[in-house]
Amino acid sequence: MLQVKDLSFRYNSETDWLFQDFYLETDKGKIIAINGDSGSGKTTLLNIICGVIPKMIKGNFSGKITFNKTDLSTLTLPQTAPLLSLLMQEPDNQLFFPTVEQELAFGPENLQIEPEEIQERIDKILKVLQIEKLRNKETHNLSFGQKKLVIFASILTLDPQVFLLDELSAGLSNDYITNIKKILRNLAAKGKIIFLTDHAGDFADIADTVIKLSSNPIDGKI
Repeated sequence: MLQVKDLSFRYNSETDWLFQDFYLETDKGKIIAINGDSGSGKTTLLNIICGVIPKMIKGNFSGKITFNKTDLSTLTLPQTAPLLSLLMQEPDNQLFFPTVEQELAFGPENLQIEPEEIQERIDKILKVLQIEKLRNKETHNLSFGQKKLVIFASILTLDPQVFLLDELSAGLSNDYITNIKKILRNLAAKGKIIFLTDHAGDFADIADTVIKLSSNPIDGKI
């Protein structure tokens, strides 16, 4: 179970509150779509859940985030990543290696997974995402949508319990979006928790819950 309790946040004392006394609870196997206008707090909420706020991005923060009764504030970001993994809006902020295969291997290598299993994971995920042709490509030469797919693939190789996916569909064709919906449903069936910011409404039809954040900051509640 993931619980966000009594969350209040604003970036500084000169700005309005994005969240005040926000509460969210979800069990395993759920897909949650987060909708709202630009500036309503969709990305901020994902950053809070995974600990980027307040550990890297500071502000006026209060509240408690727990996963399976573990207080996530007690974990470092590297300790959190295998449990809750974030896909950012801008993929260039998450690509660190020259080739796609190196990018996908990095996370499992840090978890000290055996090389044979890492290769099996990479083979399977490239095939499922239908991006086998990208395996040996240089990451800086990829299109925006391809970079999104590679970051998603790198998260899949980590096999986290919670997926935090910020505008995953941006830059992708309808065919890729349809395939990703199938993948997300399968992940949920295995007990994964999936959060999707969904400005375009691409994933509303597979969501168990839709959270609508208002552009009026003090109304930013479920």
